[in-house]
Amino acid sequence: MSGYQVPSAPATHEIIIKNSRFIASLWPVTSAAEHQHHLRYCQQQWPGATHYCTAAIWGAPHDSQTYAMSDDGEPSGTAGRPMFHVLQASGLGEVSVIVVRYFGGIKLGTGGLQRAYSQAVSEVLKCVTVTAKILRKTAYINYDYADQSVVTHTLQKYDAIIEKQDFTAAIKAQLRVVAATAAQLQTDIKNITQGRVSMTIASEAD
Repeated sequence: MSGYQVPSAPATHEIIIKNSRFIASLWPVTSAAEHQHHLRYCQQQWPGATHYCTAAIWGAPHDSQTYAMSDDGEPSGTAGRPMFHVLQASGLGEVSVIVVRYFGGIKLGTGGLQRAYSQAVSEVLKCVTVTAKILRKTAYINYDYADQSVVTHTLQKYDAIIEKQDFTAAIKAQLRVVAATAAQLQTDIKNITQGRVSMTIASEAD
């Protein structure tokens, strides 16, 4: 995976089904703690609601280690899981959705609840603006001043970000390189300097 879409701003949308209010609040999040903060915000923003059901993916869209869901007292499987399935199908990552329900006095039944919570998430997703998150890896490179021009040009060509740079007897740099093209950048650096310069790539991407 070279990257994925993430929400660029919060969004809120409300639907009413058989007198029940379903208020969907969506936030960009990057951790379980931020998801919990979103839940607390909704509890304060809409006090006294019957349920605060949740679904979140605070990492990459299909990373099973970074998601959560809760029915918050609704019958098991009628809220959190349907919400999560809609969220996952959207392809978004780093996203939290809370659906706040004020009960309107008419029971919806199991199927009705599943449809209502799914619809609430689908509707708020239509309101979201997204940006692309590019996965990057950390890399390290050392080179002589004679190669500075060609190395700098190649790094710019591959959209590499220089995080740290030391100018001593030679130039040492810590980089953030695009994960999808890291290996090709590594090859190009070596070829263009006729083997004088090599780049080391760390294993993790984020």
